[in-house]
Amino acid sequence: MKCRYFLFVPFLATFLNGCSTHFSTLQAEGTSTKIICAIKEEQAFQIAYSAIATTLPGRKISEVDGPIRGYSTYFRFVLDTYTQQVLVYPASGIDAEGKRVKGYYFEVSGSGSSVVQGKAKNEKLFERVSESARATGKSVAVTDLQAATYDGAKWRLNQSEEQKASGNAAATNSKEDALNSLERLKHLRDQGVISDQEFEKKKKELLDRI
Repeated sequence: MKCRYFLFVPFLATFLNGCSTHFSTLQAEGTSTKIICAIKEEQAFQIAYSAIATTLPGRKISEVDGPIRGYSTYFRFVLDTYTQQVLVYPASGIDAEGKRVKGYYFEVSGSGSSVVQGKAKNEKLFERVSESARATGKSVAVTDLQAATYDGAKWRLNQSEEQKASGNAAATNSKEDALNSLERLKHLRDQGVISDQEFEKKKKELLDRI
């Protein structure tokens, strides 16, 4: 009985160590070349967020708010779970023309008890991140890689400050349009062009839009 127990312990340790995966877009497998994506900060976080949202649809996505930022979520397969995470690293380096450029690279990692399904999902997540980064056409090979700082963009909830302002402006414009239409309807009612019932019906429709 004791022999079986001691044989099981190293097996369990090996099993648990194999429950995590890690990938990075910084360096292609089999090469020493460092690659960063010279894009805006908002776009970098959009890539990270969208990759998780499309790979694991319907899952709650949480913000990783630390020295290195990003997003995380999890999935459940039968009784097993697996946590997925995409981190966005700001960095700079010297390009082929000798200029220092700033960009971002991504690290995808996962851990949990769902070894087979978890690893498969993690690989798929990394593929989506890599494809989206390449699709920007802004991948740059660099030397003298250095850590950089975030620009301070409003990356929370996958929405920049500009997007929030745009949404607020649209809501304000919509409200103003509805109120202007209501004034015109009131004028038409007062002139006898439309009845009170027609006015109340249109009034309700306009107020429902606000």
